[in-house]
Amino acid sequence: MTVSDVVRVLQVEFSDLPIGGYLELLWDFALFVVLFGVLYAIGRRVVLPIVERALGIQRIQETIASAAVKTIHVAVVLAALRLALDATGYGYLLSIPPTVIAALTVAVGFASRDIAANLVGGVFIVTDPKFNIGDWIRWQGKEGIIEDISFRVTRVRTFDNELLTVPNSQLATNAVVNAVAKSPRRVSHTFHVSDDADLGHVAEVLVEEARAHDDVLDRPTPTARVTELDNGLAGVQARYWIDKPSREAFVTIRSEYFQRVNRRLNEDGIELPESG
Repeated sequence: MTVSDVVRVLQVEFSDLPIGGYLELLWDFALFVVLFGVLYAIGRRVVLPIVERALGIQRIQETIASAAVKTIHVAVVLAALRLALDATGYGYLLSIPPTVIAALTVAVGFASRDIAANLVGGVFIVTDPKFNIGDWIRWQGKEGIIEDISFRVTRVRTFDNELLTVPNSQLATNAVVNAVAKSPRRVSHTFHVSDDADLGHVAEVLVEEARAHDDVLDRPTPTARVTELDNGLAGVQARYWIDKPSREAFVTIRSEYFQRVNRRLNEDGIELPESG
């Protein structure tokens, strides 16, 4: 049966419908809507909480658990739709002729290339153990904390408390820095001082202040070295390591370290040039 045959049959059936037939059709539709709503509500209120509880007991990684819950949600919707159609006698509507399926497949394929790319990207992201909800990531000049990964997009909360909705294909095909995937993490910063200052003493101060901070690791040991000499200024780079570096911890430790170094150098009569 072709599409035109289906259209002709429907036209004949609807042309022969008396007023009572329209009322019966309306009743069947209302019954379908009610059944679908009830079945969906049962699935959402019963099935999904059971799945979430089971995943929590098994301590499944949050990203995988979130993807699993979303998949079960889609399955609940489809199951409720099928059961409601069968109960109201319209299950045959799901028996679409192969030619119609082929035409729809081609049409949907052309219309949803970007959506398909995002779905594929979502699969790669969800299955990547180094890309998880709660991670601090940077990409293409943007950064933030991953709040949710869905089939099509990833939602990232910026540090200005804005919510970015990022297509999965963008994250799957571009370089993404995961700032918290590894621990410990090295922090480095270059301090610029006059090139006639005692650079050896400056390096000692940078190392001593790093060692004096409670959240800086003793191993690997903090280091400092001269990395730049330009226009009367010398750049001395400090390097130290911190453990389990959340974004908040990273910013707090670095800020405290800057304050310690600035105070210590001022006490020793070594000025840091103003940035401008």
